[in-house]
Order: sequence, then structure tokens, then C-alpha cells
Amino acid sequence: MAAPTNTYTTSSAVGLREDLTDYIALLNPNDTLFQLATGRTKSKAITHEWQADSYATPSNDAWPEGNDPDAEAISPTERLSNTCQIQGKSFIISETLDAVDKAGRKTETAYQTKKKAKELAANMEKALLEGVESTTSPRKMKGALNWVTTNLNKASDATLNADGTVTGGTARALTAAIFKATCQDIYTSGGNPNLVYCNAFQKTQISNFVDTGNYRMLVEKAKMEDTIDVYVGDFGKYKVIPHRLMPTDVVFILDPDTWRKAILRPVKRTKLAKTGDNTKYMIRVEHTLEARAENANGRITNLTTS
Repeated sequence: MAAPTNTYTTSSAVGLREDLTDYIALLNPNDTLFQLATGRTKSKAITHEWQADSYATPSNDAWPEGNDPDAEAISPTERLSNTCQIQGKSFIISETLDAVDKAGRKTETAYQTKKKAKELAANMEKALLEGVESTTSPRKMKGALNWVTTNLNKASDATLNADGTVTGGTARALTAAIFKATCQDIYTSGGNPNLVYCNAFQKTQISNFVDTGNYRMLVEKAKMEDTIDVYVGDFGKYKVIPHRLMPTDVVFILDPDTWRKAILRPVKRTKLAKTGDNTKYMIRVEHTLEARAENANGRITNLTTS
């Protein structure tokens, strides 16, 4: 049916007030789980260095009575390093925009500062996980995934490069056997990880492991538990956490105590020189990653993503 002739409707009326809610919805996929889980230390140079050591292999030694032992050989510590990376966000706000009345925020400067800071935190997470080190300008750090080479489970035809990246290789589905084998390698290396980071698809693959798929828990009437949030295996207990910023074809098995964020210059907002009827800002940080025991962690690559 149509409206009667000469019905006065909103499409022709003048002076209608807008209905703009005083709220701005931001979908925030910028999880920073790795940063939240790891510790923090101070860097004092653009090349951050630290030392690593390991215990001798246990032996069934026995000394005779009255023994006068010879000194055992001492292995020196290993000197490791990573490069500090500068990351930042910048924005310019006109003086007029900050002066006018706005919905959802008091000042545009405050709103954009909060938004850009969250975006920077996500960029930091990306670098801390996936960074490929470069000592030339602009400097870049080596991320956690590229540090993990001892317990790397990759496709047989994939190549481990000197920078820690893995190239080539035939994609394979994540299985319980692959996961268990990696956990066993970490255990043999002396690691005790307790976290697993993976993208959404790999999380579903873990929940669908063949040998766990037949075990589901009835949590309450008409509801069924159909996921694995904690995986308990032969070599430990692991909390499985989906991470939106993880590469889709990688699973990271980690001990957060073996990683440290090394901060040379902490996050700071700076007002830049004024050149007109506007205000310029930058938010920056200079930091890197300290890998204290990469062999206490594991990485599974070359996984199918659908």
C-alpha cells in the first residue's frame, strides 16, 4: 500500500534533528597477548645484548673415597643480541575540530591519542612475534617466532633460513601427532612451556584432534563443551589461546618466562612543532625482544589454513 496523496513525510520535511548517539564503536582485533604474558627489562643501546647458559648433561658419576678431583672444563656463556626497533603513529588535528562540539568524545586529540596508542600496541605485538631482524635503517628486531629454531616442526621440503624464517614447503594439516612430537622435542631440550598461541583456524584444528574428538563434556543441560582450552599431554599442560595476530599457518608453543621485552625508549606522545592552524602529534616507542631460552619453546609451520 502507498501513503495517501499529499502525506507530509520525513523525506520532504525540513528541520529534523539528527539522531547521532554519543558513542563510537571500535572493533578492536588488536590483541597483545604476547606482550602481556612476557616480562620486561631495560635496553641501553640500539643493539641489545644478553647472555645465555645451560647446565651440563646429567651423568651417573661416582667418586672414590679421598678423591682429589681434577677441575672440570667450563663452557663460556653464549652472548646473544637483538636490534631495537622504532615504531610509531602520528596524527594532525585542526584547531577548529578540537573546538567544535562532537558526539562520542570531548576532544578529537584525546580520542585519536587513545586510538593510535592501541594501534601502536598491535604493531608492537606484530614485530615482537614476526619481526625479521635488520641492522640497517630502518632497524628491525627479530621476533619470537623467528628465534625458535631448535624445536621447529616444519614441512620436510621447507627451508629454514639464517634469519629464522621458513620458506617453501608443502602445507600439511595440524594433527595431534605433529603437536605431540613438537612438545616432546621441547621437553627433551629442557623446556616446560605452558601456553599455545594460534590463529582461529588452528584453534579449531586443535579442538578437533582425532584422539580428543570423541571426548566431550556435558557442562549443563542442553549445552555441550566442544573445545580444547587446556591441552594436557605426556609432556605438560598447555593453555591454548587463539591469537588474532598470529600467522594463520603457524602454532607457537611457548614459555613466557623465557622472553623479555627490552625497552630503550618507552611509549610516549610528543607534540610536534606548530606550523599552522593545527596541532601535530606522534606516539613512538623503541624496543626489542630478549630471547633467554629459545630452545624452551616450539614452533610448528607449514600448516593448512582452511
